[in-house]
Amino acid sequence: MELIVSPDVWRRFPGMLIVAVAVRGVDNRRPNHVVDAGWQRAWADLPRLLAGCPNPQAHPRIAAWREAFRALGVSGKQFPSSVEALARRALKGGEPLRINPLVDLSAAVSLTHLVPTGGFDMAGTPAPLEVRLTRFGERFQALDEDTPTQVEPGEVTYAVGSVLLTRHLCWRQARTHLMQPDTRDAFLVSEVLPAAGEAVARAVLADFVAGARALGGAAEGIIVSQGQTAAAL
Repeated sequence: MELIVSPDVWRRFPGMLIVAVAVRGVDNRRPNHVVDAGWQRAWADLPRLLAGCPNPQAHPRIAAWREAFRALGVSGKQFPSSVEALARRALKGGEPLRINPLVDLSAAVSLTHLVPTGGFDMAGTPAPLEVRLTRFGERFQALDEDTPTQVEPGEVTYAVGSVLLTRHLCWRQARTHLMQPDTRDAFLVSEVLPAAGEAVARAVLADFVAGARALGGAAEGIIVSQGQTAAAL
């Protein structure tokens, strides 16, 4: 698997680190007690992490995303980072949402470290995973939309070829390349701003790798930093 990052992305998010972990051969069908325990723990521990914050976006790591989007002329209220949206949902209480082990692993890492995370099914995909700017005429189909939406050029996105997998980097994911129960090979990713720092990026990488291995798969990861444009895993 290959990750390619456009130089334009670094100019928009200076100092950001991208954690990328290639996962191969996981069992994503059966519930996994290691992943489930981590997800339960992260869900239950969130109020402690946000203690003293009137809302999730008041936490420095989440506030940094609103500030980064604002600097790009993007409304953080209209397009909240995925970690902000997940934290809001978790604070409502109840049991954690369970989708499948890989998705639950990604969500647990996100709440544990208060950074955005995501993942894409890469089985049978020869093209690299790109982090780049959207181009004129490209369309995006979100999970909750019946028809694709044309996006403005210049948004930061994850993409495979001409297929957009996210909008506004870590705001929303597309229907395409979702991690499903039959997923065996995937890319797990996280974006870490300077407000969180390198130590958090290393912890995210370690948690991704440990979780993937608990699912019976092989995992290899890297932290991509300012100026790097390609990484093969």
